[in-house]
Amino acid sequence: MRERILAAAITIVADRGFGAFTVREVAEAAGIKAPGLYSHFPSKEAILTEAVSRVLADFMDNAADVSGLDPEEELRETVRRHVLYQIQNMHIARVADLVLNTATAGQFLSTDDYDRLLSAQRAYLNLVCDRVTAFAPEVPHAEVTIVSIAIIAMCDRVANWFQTDGPMKPEEVAELHWQMARSMLVGHRAD
Repeated sequence: MRERILAAAITIVADRGFGAFTVREVAEAAGIKAPGLYSHFPSKEAILTEAVSRVLADFMDNAADVSGLDPEEELRETVRRHVLYQIQNMHIARVADLVLNTATAGQFLSTDDYDRLLSAQRAYLNLVCDRVTAFAPEVPHAEVTIVSIAIIAMCDRVANWFQTDGPMKPEEVAELHWQMARSMLVGHRAD
């Protein structure tokens, strides 16, 4: 039942945003009565936090599972997997991005819940920073975070514009993103 509740919440938030998300609506979409939802989650904020936490954990598992490759292949595979995850999970990715990129998210989530989600987001940034540094050690330390944020943002936004019936296949989009990320790093000169 928890899975149905989380799936319903993700769909509603992706379609209409957090403000339009009501417990009654989620319960109805999950096939239960609203009071029954509270036996699974104490609040709508708890539902959203759990849903986004699961998305981030799944995303991190997907991105982190590339160890053992040379530094270029690790970073390439990280970018490729990020893009493909966004394309294959557009609905879910939009919800996570909406929550994590909303300045007002702290107003509808507890400080602890919001901090937990931001911590997961920072863990991914640290992973990308480590892979950028391994691939391009000549990039000045002060710029590694900026370049990593640019790569992540570029990959994240795929879910906002990619169309399954568009001119490019997911693998082609992933490869193009790798080429753009690589071009940010290859030949980078420290002044």
